Amino acid sequence: MLSDPVLQWVLTLTFSAAAAYSVLRLVNDRKPLLVVGDSLHLVMSLAMIAMCWPWWAVIPALPQLLVFIAGTVWFVTLAVLQARRRITRRSVGGHSAWHQVAHAIMMLAMVWMILAMPSGTDSAAHTHHHGGLDLWAALTGVAITAALATTGIVFLVELIRCLRGRTTWLGHTGDVASGTLMSFGMAAMCWPMITG
Repeated sequence: MLSDPVLQWVLTLTFSAAAAYSVLRLVNDRKPLLVVGDSLHLVMSLAMIAMCWPWWAVIPALPQLLVFIAGTVWFVTLAVLQARRRITRRSVGGHSAWHQVAHAIMMLAMVWMILAMPSGTDSAAHTHHHGGLDLWAALTGVAITAALATTGIVFLVELIRCLRGRTTWLGHTGDVASGTLMSFGMAAMCWPMITG
């Protein structure tokens, strides 16, 4: 949870834009692999909006964990299948296997945030007993934040190329823009958890 109201609103707007894009993709995509991915991204965007605010603590952690663990497995599986040429690039929206890895990193970051952030009745106990993250949570948080920032940079470079017209994949530019927003937004959300 964030305490800076400016950051809360900036990230809320960022994740709202990503959620709106996911809804747009859900309305237009017909391929099953894309529908599942779009649904996972919509749930992730909505969860990220909630995490910006104190009321996130009342949302049960277990259902969120199960969804985002499943999401991580889903995107890792797609990456492996795509790398082994078991599924086509077209079936996953024209994206390479690295895109699936980037989405898996985002889902894994959700798992980390849920485990690292106090929720429900754990909030008071967490603040009272720990005052911050333990060493393992902090180190894994740094790794996840670095991975998110790296994927954000790669998405941003790809977005610049898309805007220059170097790609012809339908929806690709929007997908890359959404990935850029989510990666940098999630990194911005993780960092205060580590340093706070």
